[in-house]
Amino acid sequence: MPTEPFNRRIEVLVAVVDSPDETSLAAQLLEGRGWSVRPWVPRDHTTDASALGPGRRGLLVEVRLHGARFGAVQAAASEIENLARRHQAGMWVVDAFLIEHDLAHDYRSVFHAHRRLPEASAPSSTRSPRAWVAALRTSLGVISTVRILKQAGRPSIDALEQRLERGALTGRPYDPQGLQLRIPMGMEGRDPEAPPPSPVPAWRLAGPVLACLGIAVACGFTAAAADGLFVLVPLLLACALVWPVGHEITDRREERSQAVTMVWGSVAVAPMTLAGLLLALTMPGPPAQVARVTAYAVLGVALCALILYGLGYALVHSWFSRNANWAVPALVPALALSLPWFGGLLHTMYLKAGFGVPSEAIQVSVYWSYAASLKPIGIALGLAVVVLAVAGWMRHYHQWVHARGMVRIGVPLMSLFVIGISLTAGLLGAETAANRARTDAASGKTPAAYYGVQGSLVCVKPVSKDIPVFNGPLAARRPLLTFGTSGDRVWLWDPRRDQALSVRLEDVVVTEAGTSACG
Repeated sequence: MPTEPFNRRIEVLVAVVDSPDETSLAAQLLEGRGWSVRPWVPRDHTTDASALGPGRRGLLVEVRLHGARFGAVQAAASEIENLARRHQAGMWVVDAFLIEHDLAHDYRSVFHAHRRLPEASAPSSTRSPRAWVAALRTSLGVISTVRILKQAGRPSIDALEQRLERGALTGRPYDPQGLQLRIPMGMEGRDPEAPPPSPVPAWRLAGPVLACLGIAVACGFTAAAADGLFVLVPLLLACALVWPVGHEITDRREERSQAVTMVWGSVAVAPMTLAGLLLALTMPGPPAQVARVTAYAVLGVALCALILYGLGYALVHSWFSRNANWAVPALVPALALSLPWFGGLLHTMYLKAGFGVPSEAIQVSVYWSYAASLKPIGIALGLAVVVLAVAGWMRHYHQWVHARGMVRIGVPLMSLFVIGISLTAGLLGAETAANRARTDAASGKTPAAYYGVQGSLVCVKPVSKDIPVFNGPLAARRPLLTFGTSGDRVWLWDPRRDQALSVRLEDVVVTEAGTSACG
């Protein structure tokens, strides 16, 4: 049975065929998913078993899911119906309800019990500074808190002390002469007779605040780019943002003074406006370019955050998270072996397909093989992560339930597809680099290096008239391209003939090509 924590609870009323075998089968299937099952009993006289249908009995199932509340009820109903279809069980969903409790807000009063100060014989005006500090710390409850109580509403302190003295709560002794009960500032509970406030979603608070703070940053950029009195326009707009931002940040369930709202708004808007102004003045380039680069950076950070959250939603509470202790160590050597192999494949594509030179004829460090493969493999893994992130967001909003088989097949296939496309693009990039090097060599320019493979134009002069040349003849009067020696031979590429040739080092004299022709 699953033992991982869950964050959604859906109570589902299931109608089952009124048979001991069917009821037992349904209970086993539902409990096998880690869901609690109990018989359904009508709670009032207006509801009877006829609501379930003829020949049916009810079971109350508590379905436990991970993810957002959006789509959770539909996902729970689909899970039970899919389970019934797979096992040919006679059960049907009658009612599904999302169980939610307002745990984000605590409307209870918090009481702290502190030790009372001993009666001092000396007058307060003659106390030492140390005694004053001890009295202040005790009165503030910084150290001497010995008991904490949380009670609904706003009960009287005297009545609560009498209950504690009688041992009405935990039975622990309470001495009102040695302890003092008080409510710290800001921990008063809500009046029980007041209507309960509606909870405010996090996005409802964060969305407008972030939008206004982004406008404040833009105001700072605009102020740096404006001239003359036009500087006042973005500054006045930033000042106009103070009240709405402060209204969103402060607790809107209670009346706050205008001063508190303006202070909170100023604390939020002023640093963002100043940050935009300083960025525009200190970063190189005109303010418009700096603003564009900053906007791209913010967009990139936001996309990275979405991808990371999606990746977390895809991997948490999954097969990978349950087997990460051996899956991650197994992936490390596989990746360490695949990087130099693919780097060697890129070098082979560059030399063999571009110049006809065998890759084993050129000595390239293994570190360059790693470096050559980092970009294409990194792009491939990045695109695969994006696919997993999209799947994670689908899982978070319970969209996998409607196409579970397609997701199980589609996500791996899509990941393999983007990985294959990226690796193929890496091979095509090696071929493109070889074509650029061919063009440079044909025009008499030294081609750029390709991850440790550096070509150079040389003049080759034979020692004698008749020497063995592989794929000859040897052109001694024009520059040839070489990538270095291999043992006792040197491989060359003739730009005019577009062919590779090889000669022994003892049969030729190789010199660096100058600006003019050889010979």
